[in-house]
Amino acid sequence: MPATYRAKVADQGLYPLLEAIADLYGRAERALFVDHHVRGRALSECKREYITRFGLTARQFNAVRVSLDGKVEAARAGQKNRIAHLRDAIPSAQKAVKTAERDLATLRKKKERTAQTAEPGRRLRFTLHQKKRRLHTLEHRLAAARADQEAGRVRLCFGGKKMFHAQFHREAHGFADGAAWRAAWRQRRSTQFLCLGSQDERAGNQTCTRLPNGALRLRVPPGLEETYGRHVLVQDVQFAYGQSVIDAALRRGEAVTWRFLWRDDKKAWYVHASVERPAATITTDRRLGALGVDFNPAHVDAGEIDRFGNPVGERSFRLDLAKKTQAPATAALSEVASDIVAWAKTSGKPLVVEGLDFRKKKAALRERSPRYARMLSAFAYRKFFQLLFSRAAREGVEIVEVNPAFTSVIGEVKFAPGYGLSSHGAAAVAIARRGLRFGERLRSRTAFPLPARNRGKHVWSDWRRVARRLRAGRARGRRPSEGGRGRGQPLSSAAPVRASAGQGPSCDGFAAVPGRDTPAQTVGKTVRPACMV
Repeated sequence: MPATYRAKVADQGLYPLLEAIADLYGRAERALFVDHHVRGRALSECKREYITRFGLTARQFNAVRVSLDGKVEAARAGQKNRIAHLRDAIPSAQKAVKTAERDLATLRKKKERTAQTAEPGRRLRFTLHQKKRRLHTLEHRLAAARADQEAGRVRLCFGGKKMFHAQFHREAHGFADGAAWRAAWRQRRSTQFLCLGSQDERAGNQTCTRLPNGALRLRVPPGLEETYGRHVLVQDVQFAYGQSVIDAALRRGEAVTWRFLWRDDKKAWYVHASVERPAATITTDRRLGALGVDFNPAHVDAGEIDRFGNPVGERSFRLDLAKKTQAPATAALSEVASDIVAWAKTSGKPLVVEGLDFRKKKAALRERSPRYARMLSAFAYRKFFQLLFSRAAREGVEIVEVNPAFTSVIGEVKFAPGYGLSSHGAAAVAIARRGLRFGERLRSRTAFPLPARNRGKHVWSDWRRVARRLRAGRARGRRPSEGGRGRGQPLSSAAPVRASAGQGPSCDGFAAVPGRDTPAQTVGKTVRPACMV
């Protein structure tokens, strides 16, 4: 799997050279975008011209092309996501318009029967007007995005839209005049350049070569040789993390791609090394059991099962991502992911996670309550599982992805009461069992009887009926289950381990043998199997 590591360029005397190279690469990249992606000129024709026009080597032109292709592909992927987001947001806006129209019609009828002021009607008419404006804006944006996609147009703003629009409000962004903004704009458009690697080149890269003493020998573009020479040495490049991985890739003769990047917040240049890191050997075994992971906006819950599918433990990890910037939120998520992977590696069991998609829910945030919108906006589901998958690959822990349908209902009804698990810990147990393909049939003596015509349906049809019953019970204020904590109960940071002691059948007809099939850390009294509740 690819991995990237970062180190700071300590020699500030090289900063003018790096700025000049970044400026040259940036001008070539923008010109190539216009010639090749907008006007449709052949790439070979552009290459012959640009080598002379900008003073580049053939390898340096290839690096410019690869960097530009990455930006174009990212823009096209963003275009698809934008279309999907708009397509999902329009029905929510249409529903909001219909609701506002119905409320206004109801108010008008009520106003005819009673003497009311015009204030409520004025507010509703204003709300309806704004909802219609929002719907029209979404439809216009969707039509424009689809037109760009059909025509194959890609829109890129080199330097960023935020900096571009700052020219219209210079004082608010700290610019004294247009010249100050223009200087910052040119610097923002030339903040990085790529040195493309190849396996058939010395040290995996002929443009930027790592020497045995740890220094980097950088090939200066021919257009800048008169000022800076043919080669320069970047001394004291030390990677705090990943140095052994880079050295191993160099010994294997693999390609190493280097990217020099200016960070305005640090006022320094950094060099990034991208190599192929071999995945660790899988050390977990499904025959030992599994750990299920249930991710929620405020906490992450993990439930462990043995090889027979019986719950043997649960843990809850609190998360507080609200009002946090990207770096602290990522650090908090990374710490939780590391703890869960360490638990899986110690127990020798794989991880089982849900394959969820919150794209449609996030597209309708504007029409939901502020509290719900804040909760779902801070729900960094994709980021957490990116960190979890990366950590598991490094530690040799297998991850199994399953369908999330009805796992919360199954855990709440089947495992939470009998084993004393929290509702989210029970959901994690249900996820783990699904990853190992254990049965999910309703075996409760109080289960709803099935008509003969429905006995051939999928088991999820039964759980759908149970879910409807649970929702109706919550609407009436009833507790969802009597044996364990409800959804409204607080979760501890590390919930006590609960498990059956192995007396009696498990939920799938097996008997758990004490001392052999349950971990040594299992505590708690003998309980009825959850499938019998």
